Amino acid sequence: MGESRITPSGIINDAVSMIGKMNDSSFPIDVFPNKIRNIILNMYEYLAFPIDYTACSMMTAISTCIGNTHILHFKTGWDIKCIIYMALVGRPGANKSHPLKTAFEPLFRFDKEQKEIYNEEYRKYESIMNLSKKERLEQGFDMFPREPVRTRFLVSDITQEAMAKSISENPRGICLYMDELQGWINNFTRYNKGSEEQFYISLFNGYMYISDRKMNTNNIMIDSPFSNVIGTIQPEILIDTFKGSKSNNGFLDRILFAIPEIQDKLYWKDDDIDMSHFNEWNTIMQSFIRMKIEHDEHGNINPTRLEYEPGARRKVMEWQHQWADMLNMEESDKRRSIYSKFETYIHRFCLIIQLCKWVCNEGDKSCIDLDSVLKSIRLVSYFKNTALQICSMIEGVMLTPKQTELLEKLPDKFTRSEGLEVAVSMNWSTSTYDRFLKKATGTYLYHEYGNYKKSTMTK
Repeated sequence: MGESRITPSGIINDAVSMIGKMNDSSFPIDVFPNKIRNIILNMYEYLAFPIDYTACSMMTAISTCIGNTHILHFKTGWDIKCIIYMALVGRPGANKSHPLKTAFEPLFRFDKEQKEIYNEEYRKYESIMNLSKKERLEQGFDMFPREPVRTRFLVSDITQEAMAKSISENPRGICLYMDELQGWINNFTRYNKGSEEQFYISLFNGYMYISDRKMNTNNIMIDSPFSNVIGTIQPEILIDTFKGSKSNNGFLDRILFAIPEIQDKLYWKDDDIDMSHFNEWNTIMQSFIRMKIEHDEHGNINPTRLEYEPGARRKVMEWQHQWADMLNMEESDKRRSIYSKFETYIHRFCLIIQLCKWVCNEGDKSCIDLDSVLKSIRLVSYFKNTALQICSMIEGVMLTPKQTELLEKLPDKFTRSEGLEVAVSMNWSTSTYDRFLKKATGTYLYHEYGNYKKSTMTK
């Protein structure tokens, strides 16, 4: 028998009809404005780009453009940047790289244009520096001209020192773009070289960075760094990298994971995608790129500050109280660490979504509204689910999104028949449910005398 494949014919209509039926395992594509959602769905149908990969790549590209131009002011001394660390996780051939490259194409073009400008400025700088001081004065040049700086959004395959230099030269912010994240992750999981890990933890928080390394004459201080990270990785590599104690250093918990619910290879469709969708995406990104980063009279970064409208703030507080209750009842330190990061990410999601609506003429940017909060809560649910999947994979048992959802809905103690009732309510067959029990028992479930009990890691 040949391997089954999913044909994308009519996917847009199916996807639109499914939006209202999505669970935590499905990427909530309706968090995006209609313009962006339409682009994602068309790329899914005509190019077979998995929705999760395209959506998460676009969200990170937008966040990169926002950078230090806007922040969310929550409380005194508590200003939030929309920094994102994103990993697109999938098997070989899962079509991870193409959606990533397509989402970032406008930034690649911008960087290429800026590189040409930089090259010309540097040629002029070199010609001036080749003059004597007397000749510089006679020709009206500065005695000590400033070396030009390359403006850019993206860096790749870069050392810690070069990364710090690039951030200092681009106060708006940059993104570490790597088609394969393995090399980056391997660096900060080596315990004998822990500075790499601490460096990226500091960048994730957006805190001031100071480099005073011995023998380094080019010390750097960055008041307000902004740096995203995005790339692809295969599940097996992720498991091998973080197996054992390596997953306990806390860094993995800062990464968001995009994992499509279906990773089967899609058929190519004979019809080609209309170029208008690429043009639309470029237009949207150009609007973000044109946003200016402001500075005060002292030269310090002075981003535009957004706050929650009263109803939105109440909803965020309500969500956090419920989230804290869940976290406080959690016995697994690993899961507590995973859950904790989302108290930071929910604010970041709100800022991105609100500015997306503003750029797409579906909202303003006077404040964060309730709609953005509700959509951010759905994003939290999705990324919580994928984070737990990664946790399961590293622990040795790889649950699918639907299996993870069932596990969450099952009571702490249940009989086979009680659990089957929950599974049937999710449209599971009896045989599929029994295979789940066999797979989960020993890691997620304990089985004794006909009764099942969730393990400590599951609770």
